Amino acid sequence: MPLPLFLYRSFPLLGLGLSLWLVSCGPTQQTVEIPTATAACVENYDPAVDYFPEKVAPEFAAGFQVTYHNHYKVVTVRQPWETAQQDLTYVFVQCGTPIPEDYPEATIVEVPVQRIVALSTTYLPHLEVLDYQSQLLGVGDRQLIYSPEIRAAIEAGEIQEVGNLELDREKLLTLQPDVVLNYRLDTSEGNNTAALDALGLTVVLDAAHLEPTPLGRAEWLKFTALLFNKEAAANDIFGAIANRYEALMDQVRDLEAIPTVLSGSPYQGVWYVPGGESYVAQLFRDANVNYPWDATTARLSLPLDLEAVLNRAQDADLWLNVNPAWQSTADIFQEDRRYDLFTAVQNQQVYAANKRVAPGGGNDFWEGGVLNPDVILADVIKIAHPDVLPDHELFYYQHLQDPQ
Repeated sequence: MPLPLFLYRSFPLLGLGLSLWLVSCGPTQQTVEIPTATAACVENYDPAVDYFPEKVAPEFAAGFQVTYHNHYKVVTVRQPWETAQQDLTYVFVQCGTPIPEDYPEATIVEVPVQRIVALSTTYLPHLEVLDYQSQLLGVGDRQLIYSPEIRAAIEAGEIQEVGNLELDREKLLTLQPDVVLNYRLDTSEGNNTAALDALGLTVVLDAAHLEPTPLGRAEWLKFTALLFNKEAAANDIFGAIANRYEALMDQVRDLEAIPTVLSGSPYQGVWYVPGGESYVAQLFRDANVNYPWDATTARLSLPLDLEAVLNRAQDADLWLNVNPAWQSTADIFQEDRRYDLFTAVQNQQVYAANKRVAPGGGNDFWEGGVLNPDVILADVIKIAHPDVLPDHELFYYQHLQDPQ
């Protein structure tokens, strides 16, 4: 993997009442019970019965679609990685019912799934809010995980680490998961695709990291819910997230004082700034801030050198999403004294998304933040337009200042 995970999986008006609500509530943590979904295998199959009375339909996510049949769901993942030429098709079949014969190229999965290995941390908040974390048997590496509950389960031996780039094949075979939840960056990335195929395990890939909007990425909760017949819960949870997000947008839509924001920082000598069609650029538009690369057509990151960034963003008012290892302005200058050329550094307006980091480095910004873009948006609005949310306390971001 040429870049760290965070660079890829990155980046009516309610008035003061909304501000207070955001402070008290934080990101989504509730679980919702489904009274009518099929939670167990069917014992007496009836072809006339609709076994999925609750359904999902993506509204913001462009990367997947689902077609319901009485006892199975046909799920298409469009362009599952950046250079993919073909879509992926999955058929999720209600346990205890016949497997349809019309999809010879599809991956067949019996639902609801009971035994799960998740190799991407973005699945973990889905399992938690859908109340399915007890079915999680394995993860890639605890060092990438923020969730205190899942880390505690790993410490207790209830969840096994199976590796990321180097899979523990014996452990995976011992766990015998119904599905391995994963993602893929491109055809050249051999992080575990070939190994999983060789083991004969059923792999389900998402493509949330390619979504061009924050709400589109968050809506992949519905995709995960399809595996567990948890559609009703996903609709309720995501609907609340989208409502909060759009209410925040409404609060800043007509503001006239609009700051300019620089995003990202160099990695191994290259400055990766979000492209204009990325979810990060869309988040900045939703927060009503100027972004110097807003008009570019890239949906992932643009590799630039320091001089190119200075040329376009030297006078930016704010600098966000800097190196998460930075804790103060001293760390900024220790890396490169030339950063003092930026106005945002001179005015101490630098913010790192590192307020919620677990021992070992697992950052909740790239975990729970993917499911809770409303909270990230509230943070960015607080930074860019502090008078709009006066009572909101930064949840994912930290203000980098001079060390005391």
